[in-house]
Amino acid sequence: MTVVPLAIAVDPRYCRWRHQFSLFISHDPWFRPMAIQAARKYPNLAEYYQKNATKFWDNFYKRHKNKFFKDRHYLEKDWGQYFSDDANSANVKVLLEVGCGAGNTIFPLIAAYPELYVQACDISPHAIALVKSHAEFKEDRVNAFLCDVTVDNLLERINPSSVDVITLIFMLSAVSPHKMPSILQNIKRVLKPDGYVLLRDYAIGDFAQLASTL
Repeated sequence: MTVVPLAIAVDPRYCRWRHQFSLFISHDPWFRPMAIQAARKYPNLAEYYQKNATKFWDNFYKRHKNKFFKDRHYLEKDWGQYFSDDANSANVKVLLEVGCGAGNTIFPLIAAYPELYVQACDISPHAIALVKSHAEFKEDRVNAFLCDVTVDNLLERINPSSVDVITLIFMLSAVSPHKMPSILQNIKRVLKPDGYVLLRDYAIGDFAQLASTL
């Protein structure tokens, strides 16, 4: 297994899950009453958010649908060599995207790489519904399914050692740091021995961190 970071990496001290409620309060009036109520009732907001992650992410996608995140067309430029076909292999290349959201990674990639097959999972039922309702969704190209990779075994949905590439794009920062090792063990079970994990996330001193402290 080879891990390929895209310029930046996770630092637990600045994980998004630790600031989720303050960001909701500051920037999203729709979440504000819920966040304020939770802050008064639960001293440990990180634990509260983690226990209710499915509900919060599902509410997020119900509200924003597929309008919040932009399609990630930059992945073709930055990581194209990992998605392209292997001329020496007759097998279809398989990608697993963990935390697929509304499909902002999936659909640019299947358009750019016609032979790519995508396994896509998310904790939010509404996000999976958005993927399946997308105009470019095809069952022979994409298998989208509900999964909380912090607790659900991926082997129940995907064959062992069958995935060529796994993407974790702003996903690890959405979970508690103590659950990150179990996630990595989970994805390792379905990844081929010579497969790749492509990682992009927040880092110390990046723009997202600085903007949240202004």
